[in-house]
Amino acid sequence: MGEKPEKEAILRVEGVVKRFGGIVALDGVTMEIPKGSVTLLIGPNGSGKTTLVNVVSGFLSPEEGRVVFKGVDITGRSPHDISRLGLVRTFQIPKPFQRLTVLENVLSAVDGHPGENPFLAGILRGFWYGFEKRMAARAFEILGWVGLSHMWNRRANELSGGQMKLLEIARAIMKGAEMIIMDEPAAGVNPKLVGSIMERIRYLAREKGITFLIIEHRISLVKEYVDNVYAMSLGRVIASGSPDEVLNNPLVLESYLGG
Repeated sequence: MGEKPEKEAILRVEGVVKRFGGIVALDGVTMEIPKGSVTLLIGPNGSGKTTLVNVVSGFLSPEEGRVVFKGVDITGRSPHDISRLGLVRTFQIPKPFQRLTVLENVLSAVDGHPGENPFLAGILRGFWYGFEKRMAARAFEILGWVGLSHMWNRRANELSGGQMKLLEIARAIMKGAEMIIMDEPAAGVNPKLVGSIMERIRYLAREKGITFLIIEHRISLVKEYVDNVYAMSLGRVIASGSPDEVLNNPLVLESYLGG
């Protein structure tokens, strides 16, 4: 039997350099994120993880290199433009409206509701009513994907920390995300429940083709659910590969232990 073909890269970072004055925050960073994968980005504080994500999502522009998403050079584009292309950071979705229901929160992520135009609202009322019905059906579908369909009519302020993370993901997908960047999905979540969140993320990647890039410090809680790991130190990628390969790499161990 032949080997499985490698998945196409949905995101490529090519030789990215970012400086802040005399400090080199990113020093020629290169990486590829396969479509439909879950990739973990690790590194000690100050390694460049957040700067890299800020460059990828458009909050910072690099001095050198480029970022390519779905074959499109997005280097230097605004966060809004990048989000509309389908690359979404969960914090780009406004915090859940605490007094709205779970379903209402997911629907709030929809862009371009035709009823928002007062002129069209009067003329095309039947059209945007149909639009609302389709969006509601889509929202229920996504809530099923993340395991929150039974909570659809509960207010957001009744959700647990883990359920809030799942609601963030649902809202990102409703916005049109094909790739989601999450910063510490395990933060504030009971360790026993982190696995259920990561199971949902893995399901969305494998069954729905949604790509995830995750920054997480609680590595032991998430490593078994990810496909690939990139490790950074001092603005450079020092290791990449499977979780076992990277987490047992001497350079990675040294960067965390400082030895």
